[in-house]
Amino acid sequence: MSAAELVILSVALGTDLFSVAVPIGMNRLRRRIIVQSAVIFALFHIIMILAGYHAGHWLGHMVEHVSAYHVNWPAAAIQNGAGILGATVLTCLGIRMIKNNLTCGPETAHPGQLLQGFTLVMLAASVSVDALAAGFSLGMMDVDLVRLSVILGVVIFLIAIAGLVLGRKVGRCVGARAELIGGTILLLLGIHLLWSIIL
Repeated sequence: MSAAELVILSVALGTDLFSVAVPIGMNRLRRRIIVQSAVIFALFHIIMILAGYHAGHWLGHMVEHVSAYHVNWPAAAIQNGAGILGATVLTCLGIRMIKNNLTCGPETAHPGQLLQGFTLVMLAASVSVDALAAGFSLGMMDVDLVRLSVILGVVIFLIAIAGLVLGRKVGRCVGARAELIGGTILLLLGIHLLWSIIL
């Protein structure tokens, strides 16, 4: 694949991340947390796409003489599982943000905790599982993995920064209830994704 094609692929994989980063960024996160989170998101995307690539490459050798239906089924299963996991994490995160805002209040809440520790890892995993399915498909092609990793990492990093910073600016305009609005958006997005996967 050419560099331009890899950039387009990376942007496509980053759309979910951007839609999640904006409402999370509305919590007026510190710059350090924004940069740190963007690095984690980029690393998870790279790890997932490389894992998917190697799995797809191995399977491609194993089923070289099998019909395309059998080759594509695991990718579809990964995609559905990824969607369910991602939607569940978004729904839970939205509920947590709403609860924090209503019970603790904007003065006592610590929005940076949304992007730390286990919560950050789960969120990064949920928004990067699409990269696993994409990598699985790429495993059937000839791809420069170093170039893929660099381009994907840079693009995802920039998308995460853009989404979180945009959300932070919107949060300043909205004021004290920014976390409530962001949580509601994430909750509705998660429910919508679950609904579309189930049906």
